[in-house]
Amino acid sequence: MKYPLLPYSQLVFDMLKINPKVYTTRFSLLLDACYVGRLRDSIAKALGNHPIFSMRIDEEGMQYLGLSEDILHGPYHSVDFHNQNTKVRMDVAYNRILGDTKSELIVFEDVCRAYNGLSLLPDNYLSYLAQKEFERHSERYKTNRIWLEQTFGNISCPVRPKTDVPLSVSECPQEGTLLDEYANRNSINQFIGRHLIPLTALFSLASALAIMEYNETDEAALTWAYDGRETEDEQRIYGSLHRDVPFKISRKSKDELISQTRKQFREGISHSSYPFTLSKPYTDVWNYALNVLVRPTVNDIDEKIPFPFEVISPEQEPNVAYALLDVEILDGEQLFINYRYSATHYKESSIRRYAALVRKYVEWLLEE
Repeated sequence: MKYPLLPYSQLVFDMLKINPKVYTTRFSLLLDACYVGRLRDSIAKALGNHPIFSMRIDEEGMQYLGLSEDILHGPYHSVDFHNQNTKVRMDVAYNRILGDTKSELIVFEDVCRAYNGLSLLPDNYLSYLAQKEFERHSERYKTNRIWLEQTFGNISCPVRPKTDVPLSVSECPQEGTLLDEYANRNSINQFIGRHLIPLTALFSLASALAIMEYNETDEAALTWAYDGRETEDEQRIYGSLHRDVPFKISRKSKDELISQTRKQFREGISHSSYPFTLSKPYTDVWNYALNVLVRPTVNDIDEKIPFPFEVISPEQEPNVAYALLDVEILDGEQLFINYRYSATHYKESSIRRYAALVRKYVEWLLEE
C-alpha cells in the first residue's frame, strides 16, 4: 500500500530535488569499544521498531513499506561505526523528511530502553497514514480548508519583523542564533495555568505583539508548531506529524488579547488537519512567517545514556537558514528562548532588539 507523504515531508522531498543535502543533521560520538556491540544492537532494535526507517519513497513522492536488510542504513539515514585509535567513533546522519523534532526524542528513548533490556512500545505509523488518507477525503477536511482560507487567506498584516535585507537577495541564507534565558519560570507557569493556555501560546502572543511594535502596526500574524500527536498511540510515532498553525491578533486590552489567543489556539488545532500554511498560493506569505515552536529537550541526558561518550565537534561550517526567524522554546530544567534567524536578512542587533521586545511583552502579560 502506498500513501502520500505527510505535508512537511512533502516539502522536504521537493527541496531535496534541488539540494540533496538540505535538512540533513549529522553528529558523531566517541565511545569505548566495549559498548559498541550492545549499542549497535540497541540502535537496530530501536530503528526497527519505527516503520519510517523501512519506508521507501518513489519518484512521485508516494511512500510505502519496503524490505530493510540493513536497518542502520536507508535512503535518508545512516549509523556507522569506525575504529579510531583505542576508541570507536559513531557517525549518525538523518534527514528531516523522516520526522519532526519530537521524533528525535522518541527514538532516543527507545535506544536507551533497548540498551537496558526494556520492551519498546509499538509505533503505529502505517495506521496513522491510513487514517490521514481517509481524513483527506472527508467533509471535515474540506470544511477545515474553507475555514482556514477564509480566516487567514487574505491577511495584509506583517508575519515577521521587517528584514534588514530584502527577501529577494539571491545568496544562500546563513543561520544565526541568539539565546535568551527566562528566570521567571514560576511566574510563567502560574500564568499559563491560570489562563489555560500552553507555553507556546504565551510566546506566540508576545512574539506577535513584538512584531506589531517592531513594524509599527496594530495587527500581526505568525505560525506556531503543533506536534500533531493527539492520541496516546500517536505519542510513540516517529514521523513528520507536526503542523504549522497560523495565528493572528490585533491590538486590544490585555484580557482581550489573552482570550483571543486561547480561542485562536483551540480553533487552530481543531482545523489543523488541512496543511494551510504549506498550500499554494498561501506559501507566498507563510513560508516567510515567524514560527514559534517548542524544541523537546532531554533532562539529565547524561543519566539517561547508560554508557560514557564524548561528542565530537564537527568541522565548523556555516549553517544554512531554513527559515527567516524561528522562536524556539527550550523547555528543560531552565527556560530558554533560542532565536534562530537568517543572518543574511537580519542583523544581530535587529534580532537583539526584537528579542528584547518579546521579553517586554512576556513581562507585561505576567503583570497582574
